[in-house]
Amino acid sequence: MSIFRYIRYRRLLSNRKRQYASLAMSLALAHASFGQVKYKSLGNGMADIELSLDDDQEFKLHFNRLDEAKEYIMKGKWTVEDDRYVLKFRRTRLDVPSLFSSNGGLRNPVVIEDKRTVRFPSDMNGITIWGIYCPAYQA
Repeated sequence: MSIFRYIRYRRLLSNRKRQYASLAMSLALAHASFGQVKYKSLGNGMADIELSLDDDQEFKLHFNRLDEAKEYIMKGKWTVEDDRYVLKFRRTRLDVPSLFSSNGGLRNPVVIEDKRTVRFPSDMNGITIWGIYCPAYQA
């Protein structure tokens, strides 16, 4: 009986490795440098948010607060350092640390270096901005 358990366990492990490899490949393709990477909020009643990292190392953060009916567009440069995106904002009318800080009680992988620089892992499949989850998609 133990040999059958061992064989079943090995088959299960090989299937999981294939699934994880497939997931890792799809995440790598989503964040590859040959296309734009975008993070866009799902439907909610608070704000419409879209962060796009363009091929020319520039980014735009479109932030549309629905309660104020105002749209903010923040721009800057982005780089990749140690498998992390580094966003350096230019002049902003909004407070960048308050946009990217997490108040949901969950562990936040976003690091706020100063009031214009934000760093987060490049392999994330989504980011939380202003408390709203924005999943990644390939443009």
